Amino acid sequence: MGADIRIGGISLDTRTAAANSAARDWLETQARVAAYWRDVLVDRNGDLGLIEALDTHYAFLLAATR
Repeated sequence: MGADIRIGGISLDTRTAAANSAARDWLETQARVAAYWRDVLVDRNGDLGLIEALDTHYAFLLAATR
């Protein structure tokens, strides 16, 4: 069994888990932002290229959270 590495009293595993969770939360937030702008452009008959790019970006960001 490996040594329990602690930094400031918090285990490295706990810090890693917290960092992973924060990164996933950030990616989910960015996915929601991309979806919002995609919807705005769709509602206003916006540029199809931008809509497609935002849709692709949304899917990429969401997939990265899993």
